[in-house]
Amino acid sequence: MRKTISVFAFILFFNSYAQNFPNGNYTITTKVEEIGTENIINMKFDFYFDTDKVFLRLDTKNSQEAYCEGEYSLKENKNKILILKYIGEGICSSDSIINTIYVKRIKKFYYIKSGRFESNKWLKLEKSK
Repeated sequence: MRKTISVFAFILFFNSYAQNFPNGNYTITTKVEEIGTENIINMKFDFYFDTDKVFLRLDTKNSQEAYCEGEYSLKENKNKILILKYIGEGICSSDSIINTIYVKRIKKFYYIKSGRFESNKWLKLEKSK
């Protein structure tokens, strides 16, 4: 019995250590296209990664830009890239590229990409304190 518990504890520890998913609060500030004017503005994206879902909060001076805030589902594709999809109704629930967020891990850091960002490169997510 004791051996079984030790093996189980080791598997849990190893699984949590090797997990590809971020856990906790992460943030990124990047350029996005403003609705209506198409001007390029900076916007802060605050993510809270939970076990099987993600919560997004947007920090912007323009309330029209704060669409798609809320809860996102979290799935991993065959390339170990996490795909975040908005959970809810409205324009954010479509499968368009602008509404999908991708996260991947390279070594001990996480990187993010979205059709909403002006840049089409992988950008580094910062762990919040």
